[in-house]
Amino acid sequence: MHKYLRAVGFSDPMNALDRLNLIDDIKTKSFYRAQAAGLEDPNELLTELRMDLAGGCGVSLVGNFNEENDFLAGQVEPYLMPEAPTTMEEVFVEERIDNRSFAGICDDLRIGTTLIFHLLNPVDFLRFSAFEELPCPGTVVSLSALSIEGTVVLPLEKTPYDQQVILRRAYRRQKLMESAMDGDEQAMQTITTEDMDTYSDLLDKIPEYDILSLVDSFFMPSGADCDLFYILGEILACRQVKNPYTLDRIHILNIRSSGIEFTVAINDKDLYGQPEPGRRFKGVIWLQGTIEFPG
Repeated sequence: MHKYLRAVGFSDPMNALDRLNLIDDIKTKSFYRAQAAGLEDPNELLTELRMDLAGGCGVSLVGNFNEENDFLAGQVEPYLMPEAPTTMEEVFVEERIDNRSFAGICDDLRIGTTLIFHLLNPVDFLRFSAFEELPCPGTVVSLSALSIEGTVVLPLEKTPYDQQVILRRAYRRQKLMESAMDGDEQAMQTITTEDMDTYSDLLDKIPEYDILSLVDSFFMPSGADCDLFYILGEILACRQVKNPYTLDRIHILNIRSSGIEFTVAINDKDLYGQPEPGRRFKGVIWLQGTIEFPG
């Protein structure tokens, strides 16, 4: 996902020399260094280095040391550290093909789809997995995301009564989802019927209305990559930071989409419109996250 370096301010393609200089800076200026034994080979220490840029945005290297004590690193990866817990649903972790990165997987009933995210604290997972296994109770997942294409959309007009109705419907649907997961056939039938009614209602209105005036938010998978999602959500707060290397401006948005809250970083060059609290963000995101392992 090196193309998402744009999201943390590296909008211009880096040549080989610039990339080597950035890797050297990560090695010498990293504020976070951690090691843990690998899953396949306990004698191999997986090492993670992070260098903060601004506002929680940064770049990281994950690799290991060879017999000559040279650090063999993978690609430079951009990140945005989450600011607050997102969910406490059961979470699993799967190792990716490169053996240096991991994917977190959890089902959040508020969204109704499986959340798959790039794990930002793999060393913590390796240390935890040496003694315990997932899932386990009390595991907190905090999410963030990077985006390289986004649009600011005007909000829907909602009265306080409308907001209460939305909250009640969301709570009712969550309870129905919980019952359906426990095998309640009546709950499954109710969810299916309501989804079909909603779909039919939208089809009737689409010829006369803009879809963004009918749908308040959505959160759905996008493309072949499992950790990419297409979202529409309300901007709760926004701030702007600057990449010290390129001086690119980065917008950091606190977003609520389909009931969950997380932060998104996007380059000012890739965001169409002016973000403000109350407006909505629409775009494709690369979902990231950390897991707070018990103990």
